Amino acid sequence: MYTYSSPRLVTVRPEMDRLAQYAPGESLEAFSERTGIPIEDIIKLNSNESPYEPAPTVLQALSNFRNYNNYPDANSTALRNALADYTGVNGRHIVVHHGSAELINLLWHLFLSVGDNILCCPPTFSLYTSVTTFCGAHVLEVPRKSGYELDIDAILDALTPETKLIVLTSPNNPTGNAICEQDILTLLDTGRIVIVDEAYVEFADNSRGFAYLVPQHENLIVMRTFSKWAGLAGLRIGYALTPEWIQAYMRRAQCPFEVNVAGHIGAIETLKALDYTLDNVRRITQERERLYALLDSYSFLHPVPSQGNFILMRVDEDQVSVREIRAAVEAHGILLRYFSQPEMRDFIRVTVGKPEHTDKIDSALHNLLP
Repeated sequence: MYTYSSPRLVTVRPEMDRLAQYAPGESLEAFSERTGIPIEDIIKLNSNESPYEPAPTVLQALSNFRNYNNYPDANSTALRNALADYTGVNGRHIVVHHGSAELINLLWHLFLSVGDNILCCPPTFSLYTSVTTFCGAHVLEVPRKSGYELDIDAILDALTPETKLIVLTSPNNPTGNAICEQDILTLLDTGRIVIVDEAYVEFADNSRGFAYLVPQHENLIVMRTFSKWAGLAGLRIGYALTPEWIQAYMRRAQCPFEVNVAGHIGAIETLKALDYTLDNVRRITQERERLYALLDSYSFLHPVPSQGNFILMRVDEDQVSVREIRAAVEAHGILLRYFSQPEMRDFIRVTVGKPEHTDKIDSALHNLLP
């Protein structure tokens, strides 16, 4: 047996030393272990998942399928056809993948080289920054205006020759506000690739989104997912609507059989059960209004109007601290989303759950009143 004592000849990429690991919301298992609260007693409102199960027909189809020993259709033909019917966009513009996160990873690696940059508008989804760093590229941040709307003039001023992607989120996570079509058209005129992340579009006032613009523009990509509105977060299924030339490169860069069979079945059957699934979406948007009114009734909370399935709220720490709120809700088994970024440390994001979840939040917050 040989013993090696010499220095390592192979090292990781230098970008890894400046890569901040993406921190997802705490899992049920981790929260249960930390607090001692049984998993079945936890109300998980930290990751913007649906509180409702998939349609019964979806669960039945997954149970009845017997050919899990075979690879899925590498072209995802049936799913792309179903998505074409749902979005009104021809299947030749559609690429399916394992959730929006993997779409981000694929698209960023497709377009970014060392020294390039993307432009995004914080506060927004932090994974954009993590994947950019992994690509050896950099992030140009253009802060939003006071009402969290985009500052289009500042975006245009910030662009550099190395800017390859302009990344927008509508509705935006974590602020919940949507963007307007004119802003997208203005940014498309820059010639950069404009990516619109529509993970929460089904909850928005304009639930149609901007998919219809994709066939008209050679530099527009719209990303969507089944994780939020459809209750399929555990199956990890997402898709991109892209110009045909980008679709061809994405398919070339994808690993074969990228989307698993269960994901295909779950998504196709969900699109067959739209009445059931969209009824749950309506329940969530109705409960969102009730939750907003509840949060707004507490003087130490300042919620932000939202078109997503979540509400961001600023905590007036002169009255009550984030730490005190966290202790109060966790004592009731409620798991919310907290932030480590300095500019977001006095904010909390809460996923919209069922009416009984809102009631439980009210009970927890009521204990903080003088």
